[in-house]
Amino acid sequence: MLLDNKHIHFVGIGGIGMSAIARVLLEMGYDVSGSDVEANDLTKKLQALGGRIFEGHSASNLPKDAGVLVYSSSISKGNPEMHAARQRKVNIAHRAEILGEIFNCKKGIAVTGTHGKTTTTALIAVMLKECRLKPTVMIGGEVGQFKGNAQAGSGSYVVAEADESDSSFLYLKPFYSVITNMEMEHIDHFKTMDDVKASYRAFIGNTKKGGTVFYNFDDPNIKDILKDVRINKAGFGFSKQADIHPADIKMKGFDTSFKCIFKNKALGEIRLKIPGRHNILNAMAAVLVGIELGLDIKSIAGSIKKFTGAKRRFQVRANIGGVILIEDYAHHPTEIRAVLDACSNLKYKRLIAVFQPHRYTRTLFLVDDFGSAFKGADKLVLTDIYAASEKPLKGVSIRMIYDKVKANGMDDVVVVKKGDIPDHVMKIKKRGDLIVVMGAGDIKKAADALSSRLEENFAEDGSTAKELKGSIKGAVKSAERLAFHSSFRIGGPADLWVEPRDSGELRKVLSFANKRKIPIFVIGNGSNVLARDPGFRGMVVRLNSPSFQRMKIKGRTVCVGAGFSLARLVKIACEKGLGGLESLVGIPGTIGGAIYMNAGGWTNPVFRNIGEFVSSLKVMDYRGKAKMLRRSDMEFGYRSSNLKQYIILEATLKFEKTDAELLVSSLTQFLKMKKEKQSLDVPSAGCVFKNPEKSQFTCGQMIDMLGLKGKRIGGAEISEKHANFVINRRGATCADVLSLIELMKKKVKESYGISLELEIKVI
Repeated sequence: MLLDNKHIHFVGIGGIGMSAIARVLLEMGYDVSGSDVEANDLTKKLQALGGRIFEGHSASNLPKDAGVLVYSSSISKGNPEMHAARQRKVNIAHRAEILGEIFNCKKGIAVTGTHGKTTTTALIAVMLKECRLKPTVMIGGEVGQFKGNAQAGSGSYVVAEADESDSSFLYLKPFYSVITNMEMEHIDHFKTMDDVKASYRAFIGNTKKGGTVFYNFDDPNIKDILKDVRINKAGFGFSKQADIHPADIKMKGFDTSFKCIFKNKALGEIRLKIPGRHNILNAMAAVLVGIELGLDIKSIAGSIKKFTGAKRRFQVRANIGGVILIEDYAHHPTEIRAVLDACSNLKYKRLIAVFQPHRYTRTLFLVDDFGSAFKGADKLVLTDIYAASEKPLKGVSIRMIYDKVKANGMDDVVVVKKGDIPDHVMKIKKRGDLIVVMGAGDIKKAADALSSRLEENFAEDGSTAKELKGSIKGAVKSAERLAFHSSFRIGGPADLWVEPRDSGELRKVLSFANKRKIPIFVIGNGSNVLARDPGFRGMVVRLNSPSFQRMKIKGRTVCVGAGFSLARLVKIACEKGLGGLESLVGIPGTIGGAIYMNAGGWTNPVFRNIGEFVSSLKVMDYRGKAKMLRRSDMEFGYRSSNLKQYIILEATLKFEKTDAELLVSSLTQFLKMKKEKQSLDVPSAGCVFKNPEKSQFTCGQMIDMLGLKGKRIGGAEISEKHANFVINRRGATCADVLSLIELMKKKVKESYGISLELEIKVI
């Protein structure tokens, strides 16, 4: 067993597949090292987890204690680290062999196919995670729920994207196999369609006894190879003859919904936050797997609707100044058509498509299909072929696709050097344009540059954001939508969004804003914020860098950064036997926001307030001056404090020493109670109003007695569970919520003579 070795070295560790395996091994406790041509976000994440990363390839990179060297298909046999491994008789393994050892020891769910693997794998992985099955996950793209492309889980399932491109998926022995579709692809490896079918047939043959193959019922190639195979199988598709199919499909913008029909029985509605008919197929594959695992449709639907997509899969990179920029990994004609079809659900005046072909062999074999793939685009920008690991083929160039596109009747097509794409697109773009950048190579760099250029260009000439970017290393963005940063999922863009790296940079940011008289709002996790539809005319600052998320425990004392998650602190404290804040479980805020608002129960002694536990604070005023506040300097009231003139940087809390097992049990009970009584599974900002001090009833009780539960205005609704919650049922605007708030205030005033006071902050 290769995994009997404690230290594993990866050559090409920055690749999406290699980094996923490396991350899982790190989380499993292995020593992991690796090298790549250059560092990237994935290698930085591995380094943060304890991996030893080398930039560039050299024999000296191979650690003395390495027991296995792992390589991918893109690494040449002449690589100096592989040569050193051969000389030292270190085990050398293809990445699929290591993946197979991780995968085969659990109940494996392998997802393969020409298109849609990453999204389908991610949907299944998110479903298992949200249903608390604690899966091990390896995905060919980064997903928000995993903060990357992988996760080691303690559950019995492992979900992995199975790479068919070089038949390396044959190292996997899945219990559940998912095949999204099958086309002639990867011409560098497969010579004929019969070769492709033979490879997939062998993959199906690897499915363990008692397992199931889930397949695209509408794909004739898959049906052909399955017709003589004796194995449990279930089909998904648009055809009513499939085991599962959709009905009443609705697509608007990025939202998709459909009714799920399983074996002629309507199960319920599935809602997606990713567009396109191809994603309906991907979602049905995930639903079918969930049904096989015994999950109920409510849990399946609830988890799937939380999936917002994977990086480089119809990823919105910018939505600024009337221009939308989308990046997608599409590099096959079928994928390009699917992306452009998904674009048809969005509102735009012109569609500008940018495409970089991937591999000479693919370009040569599929050139006719590429020629007709860009229907729907108003303008097409082509750039030179990304070679990957191939050598150029004589006569094969981007001009081949250009000529075929022109022959198919598209006139507005140009060939531009990759480095010149941002300049070219910025010159031709207009308000109302949708720009789609597609390709599997390094076209991402053009998308990155375009995103930055659009941000800088938004506010007049972008000089304000550009100037601030030049003075700090933290993130600075123009026109960042506040809906992305609030639990309500509502709100237009902030003129400036800033994430300083430390208190020194925060001081610079405050000085910058003061000199220009820019209004400032400091946001945590946005759990009690309602942002207006036009956005915030000023600067929104978020303290979420590692510098603001440190935590140190010494006895009963915890020193914790303002950006640290309150929910995470509560959980850690309980596990350490530190009691007092367990009733705050379920509040999705940060420590800074919780202290500022004195989060807790206040009127009920069982529900403690965080202010009771604060012994000192490190703060900064809005002029940039830092100081320490002692307990005697602080005053806490009901959902209030005397800290309005300060930005909290760090807090020292003193807990009550209690039995850890008792605290964890109490934590579970509090969370169960809140889930039963509060709407925690849909977007909201928590309680809308403060409970009145001189009333026998709470706000929720008064609103409930007035019969307002379930009342809707637009996409906003007064929760059926807790009448003091307004929820974003679907597509709610700030105007919708404010209308409901005014209605509640008016009715309570008329019936009870009480003027309700907002607990949420409207910006």
